[in-house]
Amino acid sequence: MQRKEALRRRLNITSWDNTFENFRALRGTREAVKAFKELATGTATWHMLLCYGGTGCGKTHLCEALAIALLNRGIKARVYEWPSLVRYLKRAMHSQAPDEYNLMFERYSIAKWLILDDVGMGGIGSTWEWGEFDEIINYRFRRDLPTVVTTNRNIINLPDRAMSRFRDALKGRVVFNESEDYRPKRVPGK
Repeated sequence: MQRKEALRRRLNITSWDNTFENFRALRGTREAVKAFKELATGTATWHMLLCYGGTGCGKTHLCEALAIALLNRGIKARVYEWPSLVRYLKRAMHSQAPDEYNLMFERYSIAKWLILDDVGMGGIGSTWEWGEFDEIINYRFRRDLPTVVTTNRNIINLPDRAMSRFRDALKGRVVFNESEDYRPKRVPGK
């Protein structure tokens, strides 16, 4: 039990119950679920996914379901929350340890799988933040590394270069999760 809890924390998922099977597919979620499942099963012919939609529409659940499904295939993929990642990078930038920032930035850039949830949230959306995001996405795009990004921002406010990579017909997909906010409709115990 302790090992399973430690693994849950390493993957940064909130619950082992956040699977595709337990995802309540409301109207407007079909395309998002399909795209996440294609990546999870290895049937996708592309490797970059941007999923956007309103608050509470299930994007985080889908990220966690992807991480769990990949683990079942023997692939460890951590779900990173964008606001936390930005804080870690800023802290590393001001660290006394030589090259800590570069090593941390490289870790995100070269990870076998990168699942970035809530991009653009929690920060001020500075030029620096978007520059780092753009560099990570460009690096991963050029090396065909599986990359998943979710946001509830309007995608016209995301960096053009990054958006172009997600829209690449051969390498990427952009899906809109049209569902409404699940949270007000949750039933205790379910």
